[in-house]
Amino acid sequence: MKQRVLLVVRKLNIGGIQRNTVNLANVLCREGHEVHVLVLKGELELIPDPGVHVHQIDFDKAFRKTGIGLVYDLFTRAVLNPLIKGSGFVWRGYYGGAYLRRFIRTLETRHGPVDRVIMRGQGAFETVWSLKDPRLWQVTVSWPGDIRQGWRQKFLLKRLYADKQIICNTDNVREQLERLLSQHAVTPRRLATIGNVCNLDAIAQMADEPVELPSRPYVVQVCRLSDVKRQDVLIKAYLAADIEEDLVIVGDGPKRESVENLIRELGVGDRVHLIGSRVNPYPWMKHARLFILSSRSEAFGIVLVESMCCGTPCVAPDVPGGVRNVLIHDQARLISENSIEGLAAKIREGLENPPSLAEDPELIERFRDTRIMQEFLALPTDAEAAHRD
Repeated sequence: MKQRVLLVVRKLNIGGIQRNTVNLANVLCREGHEVHVLVLKGELELIPDPGVHVHQIDFDKAFRKTGIGLVYDLFTRAVLNPLIKGSGFVWRGYYGGAYLRRFIRTLETRHGPVDRVIMRGQGAFETVWSLKDPRLWQVTVSWPGDIRQGWRQKFLLKRLYADKQIICNTDNVREQLERLLSQHAVTPRRLATIGNVCNLDAIAQMADEPVELPSRPYVVQVCRLSDVKRQDVLIKAYLAADIEEDLVIVGDGPKRESVENLIRELGVGDRVHLIGSRVNPYPWMKHARLFILSSRSEAFGIVLVESMCCGTPCVAPDVPGGVRNVLIHDQARLISENSIEGLAAKIREGLENPPSLAEDPELIERFRDTRIMQEFLALPTDAEAAHRD
């Protein structure tokens, strides 16, 4: 049975959450479902397939333009935010939920009943957390903070998760989230675990596109340049591994200047190549001898799946998140201790004795887009109750 699906995401810039939203939209559309994507902020860097309906509405800007909204916004910033640290989204989410409810009604007037609403990323459901709709499932890819007592954290967590339908993208994320919510007696309505969406065929095809690659053999990282991705650890581990291959870093972000400075300070500009962000990073993955992750935490690690799809084995540190859910079987052998020395040792091992990906097709088949799509479509939504309301 074909469905009408609304996907909601904060932005469609280049990033894991955004790429997964587009992947899900594309496979749903390709399989004959009617798909609408609502983007709440920013310009479109990732574009879904032509059959997907894309809507761009900034609820915050729309509310501030009413005049009353501007006064409300100034008051919450000046008074309520300082009073309850981290509560800015709470006050925006009250009207954001009302705006989303109005958008859904307008959408249904023009196109017919919506069967399910899937929202990806905390930034999105912070914006509209007050919406109560039995068709809504929100996908979380991390757990919001450490376990600690405090009425402020409980106040914030209740808005985001109490009586909500939550999808976690790995078992590890689900365990961490359940522990945190239990600590504060916050009870979701339902919990599910569904992995990230990968168009394995498209990745393999895009990996064959012609690009100008380094002339020397290399290892690669494709990541945002940020504190959590720890490119400083990557570069130091690469140098400690003492290998012949160059290092190519594909990505951009707020830490670019510091990464450039580190490369310059260490005098390795002839071996460490920072090439910036690429909409299609897969050729660099395919032709690398090894993919190296160096993150402090990694909710899922979609780049690990993408690299293995390109035929390139992965090294990653044993950090909180989904690394151990993604790198299984013989690939788990290249999960390192969370240290520069540990990562360096696994880089050497990965080059000297790489796992044979071709002998383990289920390693990446678990994440095929059509398989993951069916898991989303099988989620209970109580849609009939929503239509009656």
